[in-house]
Amino acid sequence: MANRNKAKGTGWETAVADYLNEQLGQYRELWKDSDRSVRWKDPLDPDNIRRNVQEGTADIGDLQVRPFAGECKAEKSYDLAGYVRQAEAEAVNAGMPFGVAYVKRPRARTEDGYAVTSIRTHAAIVRALREAGY
Repeated sequence: MANRNKAKGTGWETAVADYLNEQLGQYRELWKDSDRSVRWKDPLDPDNIRRNVQEGTADIGDLQVRPFAGECKAEKSYDLAGYVRQAEAEAVNAGMPFGVAYVKRPRARTEDGYAVTSIRTHAAIVRALREAGY
């Protein structure tokens, strides 16, 4: 059972990373039709969204989505408060200003899942965007 749940979580992390990379222009055109090892436009670009390797006790989240630490959740029942708390703690560990939980929506496409933050984080994002001229 644990391996099946781990595979489900890994699949969700990969789906979110692939979707975000594609939407943000990090992947080459037609990347799905070729070898995954050549999917990047620039493999060294720090804006590439990658799954993090977990090391030690200070978890840094499942995905590096600069300026976010992303925590992916694919569970039957939701614990939004717990997910947000975990994402914000992992953002601190990763040195990122924002934490976000990517929550799988049952029987839905990846892009229809949820990106969940606290209102505190949302306000900080709005402030940063306004300071950048938006």
